[in-house]
Amino acid sequence: MSEATSTVRWAILGSGAIASDMVQILKQLPNCEVLAVGSRSVEGAKRFGDRWGIPRKYGSYEEAASDKDVDVCYIATPSLRHPQDCLLAIKNGKAVLCEKSMAPNDTIAKEIFDAAKEANVLVVHGVWSRFFPAMQKVRQIIDSGEIGEVRSARASFCQNDGAGSCSALLETGIYCAQFLQWVLEDKDVSGSPIVRGAAKTIHESGNDEHVTAIIEFPSKKIGSFECSLAHCSDRSATIYGSGGVIEIPFPFWCPTTVKVTKMTGLGSQKWSEPELYEFALPADIVALKTEDADASTPGFNFCNSQGLAYEAAEVNRCFREGLTETPSFTTAQCIDILRLITEIGNYA
Repeated sequence: MSEATSTVRWAILGSGAIASDMVQILKQLPNCEVLAVGSRSVEGAKRFGDRWGIPRKYGSYEEAASDKDVDVCYIATPSLRHPQDCLLAIKNGKAVLCEKSMAPNDTIAKEIFDAAKEANVLVVHGVWSRFFPAMQKVRQIIDSGEIGEVRSARASFCQNDGAGSCSALLETGIYCAQFLQWVLEDKDVSGSPIVRGAAKTIHESGNDEHVTAIIEFPSKKIGSFECSLAHCSDRSATIYGSGGVIEIPFPFWCPTTVKVTKMTGLGSQKWSEPELYEFALPADIVALKTEDADASTPGFNFCNSQGLAYEAAEVNRCFREGLTETPSFTTAQCIDILRLITEIGNYA
């Protein structure tokens, strides 16, 4: 991670598992300080703040967001609160990194971005996949023509965890949709992707639990994905070109491995020796010891959480440079992904 000149001060809104992981990341980035935490109670804020050595502990999200010394608010509250907490931070003039999904649909996402534009503050949707070096390598391979003309891609993110508690589309499907956008979008071609088909099953709670979709991108490219909170899949992704394939194995949404296989000859049956690209997670990011009486090292809660450093470092960079969006995941791209998610949800 590169050094910078000014310290960026963060407030954490929320005190759950992902907040614990992000705090450990932020405390290890150069010129970065976790100044405050806001929770739904004073007790919760004190418990979390004492655990991770956060000096200012607020018993409401409003107090944390209005702290005059805070630069960036990390929104890690329950997902249904994300829009109101984004707007709360923006109202207080803070930059925002919001955990996915920042909004249930593109209309509400646009309201958030419009508010940020009016306030001239940075907002980043925390779809962290975009910031991994492996994802940058994938785009580089596509642009080089190494596997010929890319015509299609697919992604699968199914886990047997959380069915009914939230929407599978918003929980894991958003990773699939953003992946398809990343690998099939052509900035030189006008037009927007179109949902051509979808099917879903609904949990008794009313939330979708299993969804599959087909999306047509400009330049005759087709993307497909499956997401679920009720069963498992290998959680991989593949890009298909006229001269080969790119495979991203588990966990494709926070990847460290890219495999390229070229295919030629009659029936594309002549396969090259696969080229494997490995990207280690940041070596300088480790699980921290807590600062409370327990003084334990609980580790990270989620797969490859060290990779949150890529996303957080980009937010710090954008904030220091006075940007209002990151070029890695622009406002327009974010809104378009949520438009697709909304249309898929309404399709069947």
